[in-house]
Amino acid sequence: MNLFSKIYSFLLLGIFSLLIVDGNLSYEAQIKQFEFDMEENAKEIGSIMAQIISRTWRENGSRKAIQLVEDANRADGKLSIRWIWLDEIRQEHGMRHSELRAFNTSDTARTISFVGLDENRIQQRFTYVPVAIPGDRGGALQLTQSLVPLREYTQSILIRFLITSALLAMISGIILYWLINIKIKRPLEKLSRKAIEIGKGNLEADLEIKGDDELVNLSRLMNDMCTRLLIAQEKIHFENIARLKTLEQLRHTEKLSTVGQIAAGIAHEIGTPLNVVDGRAKMIISEELERGEVIDCAKIIKAQAERITLIIRHLLDFSRKKRTIMKAGENVVTLLRQVFHLLTPIATKQGVSLHLKVQQEAKVCCHIDAQQIQQVFMNVIMNGIQATPAESSVQVEVTNIHLRSMIHTDDQLREFLRIDISDEGEGISAENLDKIFTPFFTTKNIGLGTGLGLSIAQELLEEHGGWIEVDNSQPKGAKFSMYLGLEDAAS
Repeated sequence: MNLFSKIYSFLLLGIFSLLIVDGNLSYEAQIKQFEFDMEENAKEIGSIMAQIISRTWRENGSRKAIQLVEDANRADGKLSIRWIWLDEIRQEHGMRHSELRAFNTSDTARTISFVGLDENRIQQRFTYVPVAIPGDRGGALQLTQSLVPLREYTQSILIRFLITSALLAMISGIILYWLINIKIKRPLEKLSRKAIEIGKGNLEADLEIKGDDELVNLSRLMNDMCTRLLIAQEKIHFENIARLKTLEQLRHTEKLSTVGQIAAGIAHEIGTPLNVVDGRAKMIISEELERGEVIDCAKIIKAQAERITLIIRHLLDFSRKKRTIMKAGENVVTLLRQVFHLLTPIATKQGVSLHLKVQQEAKVCCHIDAQQIQQVFMNVIMNGIQATPAESSVQVEVTNIHLRSMIHTDDQLREFLRIDISDEGEGISAENLDKIFTPFFTTKNIGLGTGLGLSIAQELLEEHGGWIEVDNSQPKGAKFSMYLGLEDAAS
């Protein structure tokens, strides 16, 4: 039911309720007045006739007087007048009209008027007017009035009520339709369309409604809201750009911090091939070697130089700031092996061994930014190395798993790639378990961490449609589980 139907229904209900109450009160009052007028009219006519009959009876005799009554009865078709003796009233009419049973034959001044049934069972008004005549026997005039005028008057009131009601309903409907359609419906449609446009992102303050009512004020408020939202949107846009720049800078800072630690760890690994290069170069310079030996020394120097170049290239590739580029078919196990290659010197220096276990026939290709996911692995594995005591290990296991996604709301089972990184340290205390992903929160000694590693890892995984969980219920150490959507599952 639309707005017009609802309002019109309630309006008609109110109008008809008032009309019914008012009509009922007016009807009762008019009917009573009509009956009163009928009664008074009959009494007045009867009184005049009684005086005329009384004078005629005294002057001209009873026959002339009764003839006069019969002539008056023939003259008026709506009012029936007849002569009746008072001593016959109770006998002839008392059984039919209880009002006449108490009629006093000696009372010549009392007039009786009532509504009753005649001999044909038709409702009439009877009026009895005593007439003062000579002699001991009294008489009266019986005036009988038909109630047809009363019924006609009642019908006219009802018809007038129905016509008035219909006219009021029609006029109020026309006025209400015009008011709602012109003054309410059209402005509301404009407001609705503007609300839909705002939901779609159109924040132009172009809503225009003419007039000076509440809907016009609402349109002005909506235009003001659009202006404020547009300003707020621009502000949020610039703040978001600044936030992204700051976040990118923090990520790069964390990466450089990791690079510094890696650089310190691989100094020994670079030193060994440098010593080989230096020794072979001295042999070529100081000794007389045959051509074949010189070539062998040159090959050894070249191999060691390539080894150093590969180490430096991996370090530079990891530390270089790049734009996010998502690629399909990136092999996560390959990325883990590259991270192992970079972190092995640090782990070896601390007496920690790194182990990678890949589930047989596991799907390991994802649609990711390889460098960002590599940074995630670097941050988590570095934390594991730092938390693990000497002569212990950090285990990395790669498996496939079916579960309901933490980021999708369809509650369907999906296949994910899970990377578990477990250390053998002291674990995470209960009071710190809810804080480990908070930026700048760290339990490490000064100089060993920025407190950004895990928070950046969590954010990067979420940007890739994955997430990270921590399990501190192991017998020893902590386990971080990372989930990435597989290409087959994503398609």
